Amino acid sequence: MIFIPDWKIADDGWPVLALAGIVTILTSMIFLPLGCFFLGIMMWLAHGLRLPNRQTKADDQIIYAPADGVVLDIETDQFPDGLAGDDAVPAKRITIQTRLTDTQLQTSPITGHIVDNLLLPGLFRKWGFDRISWQAARGSNERREIRIRDAYDREIMLVQLGSKTARQLICRLAEGKFIQAGAPIGMARIAGVVDVFVPAGCKLLIETGQHVIAGETAIAQFARRPSTKQS
Repeated sequence: MIFIPDWKIADDGWPVLALAGIVTILTSMIFLPLGCFFLGIMMWLAHGLRLPNRQTKADDQIIYAPADGVVLDIETDQFPDGLAGDDAVPAKRITIQTRLTDTQLQTSPITGHIVDNLLLPGLFRKWGFDRISWQAARGSNERREIRIRDAYDREIMLVQLGSKTARQLICRLAEGKFIQAGAPIGMARIAGVVDVFVPAGCKLLIETGQHVIAGETAIAQFARRPSTKQS
């Protein structure tokens, strides 16, 4: 059996690949070995910017990982008051760092409607190796806050965080847009960090250092299912 990779590229990945293709062609015309090197870079980018075939189970109690990567940190926190509407709403914050070798596409952790999608300009400081440097970067780096509300009026927030390599925080979904759990929501190009804020009562299903897969790894579970859906 011959393995044929899935090279379907995410929409937001095409501009990067187009630029890489132009560079590859130009360098090949000047010096072929260098062009071959850039062709390898282009193939690596295609791997990271592809639209992977993921299977997300339909379960409205589960909150799925929004990105491929490693769980960097888990902390008790509160929802960012820039979008959450209420001040000091307790939450659990799960931080996931996408590596250069991971798929860069991010997906919706739950099924629901986009409540807010706001880009907050900032710096692109490097993420270090300890919580002090993480907190410094989190407070000063550019970020995009995306709040999603499900049919039971429960909310989670996805925060894309900029870094030295992730300088484009992309989510083109407008407020009110309906999205299924596991559906593409955007990406932090390239190798970004994402915070997932879930209600404080949620049961966490992952641990620090664990590798997670967007749309497939369950990272948390809502405390209980309300008796009726919101209209």
